Order: sequence, then structure tokens, then C-alpha cells
Amino acid sequence: MTRDPAVEALLDDHSDAVAATAQRLRTVVLEAQPQFTERARPGWHSINYHDPDAGFVCAIFPLADRVQLVLEHGARLPDPEARLSGTGRQVRTLDFPAGADVDAALVAGFLDLAVDLGATLRRR
Repeated sequence: MTRDPAVEALLDDHSDAVAATAQRLRTVVLEAQPQFTERARPGWHSINYHDPDAGFVCAIFPLADRVQLVLEHGARLPDPEARLSGTGRQVRTLDFPAGADVDAALVAGFLDLAVDLGATLRRR
């Protein structure tokens, strides 16, 4: 599990509620996929996650009133309960209002699917 210390600076400009939600989501992501490498991307204002086999998988975007987990190939993931939002051709998001609880099982399930898909796409 690789944590980027630059994430703290990225979250400094946010409310305590947004920062806490982002930190909780960050913990869930890294516990679900400990092989991920984490990297703060100040230009994108995101926390990005890379898998050794799947490549770039997802990113956390702290916003003014919520935190988004953006799944790089989310449009291709099964979502029978319509939990993902977005209409673009590639990415989908899980949204967490500031101060909300993060459903670890939900996040871990989507991350497992995203890693499997990303690894498959890279092998092609």
C-alpha cells in the first residue's frame, strides 16, 4: 500500500467534512486494493490510483460539497443497481456527499470489477 504524502496538501483547501470523506474513501480504496500506487495530481485536483496489471483504475475527486470516485472504465462495468452516475462513453462515478458514510463493500466490489477489466484491456 503506497500512500502519497502530497494528498494532505491537496485536501487542505476543503471543508473538514469533504476532507474526512475523501480520507475515508482513500482508506477504503487502499484496503480493498493494497497493490495500488497512490499519486496526488494537483493539476487535476485528484488522488489517482494505478494497478501494476490494470494501469490507471480510478481517482478520488474532492469537490466543494461531495467526493467522487471516478472509475476509468466505469461505463463498461456491470451496474444492475444503477449506483454509478455519468453518461459519457468511458468513465462513471460513485458520489459521496460531504460527511456521508462510505460503503466499503460497494466500493470494493466496483474496484474488483475495475481491476479485472483494466487488466483484460491491457492484455489485448
